[in-house]
Amino acid sequence: MPWKRPDSVPTGQVWSRFKGREREGKPAKMYQVRDLDPKYEDQCLELMVETFLRDEPLCRVLGIRSDPTSIKSIRANWEEFIGENISLACFTEEDGQPDELVGFNIIVMRCREDGEESFEHTEGEPWKKLVKILDTAERLVNVFDLYGVDRYLSSSGLTVLPAHRGQNIGARMFAAREPLCKALGVEAVCTVFTATTSQVLAAKCGYKTLAELEYKDMMKFGIDLRDAECVRAKVMGIKFDF
Repeated sequence: MPWKRPDSVPTGQVWSRFKGREREGKPAKMYQVRDLDPKYEDQCLELMVETFLRDEPLCRVLGIRSDPTSIKSIRANWEEFIGENISLACFTEEDGQPDELVGFNIIVMRCREDGEESFEHTEGEPWKKLVKILDTAERLVNVFDLYGVDRYLSSSGLTVLPAHRGQNIGARMFAAREPLCKALGVEAVCTVFTATTSQVLAAKCGYKTLAELEYKDMMKFGIDLRDAECVRAKVMGIKFDF
């Protein structure tokens, strides 16, 4: 049975508020990182399809945006994850209320009792290749045993609108995972980071490298990543002390 957010953790919470930076003479905006309200779900999914799939290096080199079957399968996968009700959205803030959607992070709960993930419904050759890469990286380390936990948070993508980059939003969304974890009674977060920029950001936010997958090693599976901007994926995690 898919994991669901417990009723004991109310939805609609704001996990972080922060002030951005002045830009081109314009005053700094206020931002908030909060639970995803269902009414913004379609907007968030469109943001992921249009921005994340365009900017993420492996998505580019695999040509995912040019394959409608892959996009449909990915979106269905993301919708399932969003159903866990723990994903985070970042908005500009006006009078304490969310205004413009500027960033989104799909959060996933990994549970030991779930066993190995099934990919039988994965469709689209580019998407199948990306799933193989992520699965190969995740198998390099047993996060449950390493951290001594039965569940941990993971991520299936984070993106920020180009017009709002440089406002430290990515780091703030990473940081919002800590109070979310505390509320959920979860002690660890672990994610496969596939791009140099996200790997550097994760390290600055306290994530440690647990394992690395050299992209050249994926050739044995018929996956050619020689044109990728980054040479390796990193499995990176953090254990909280609550």
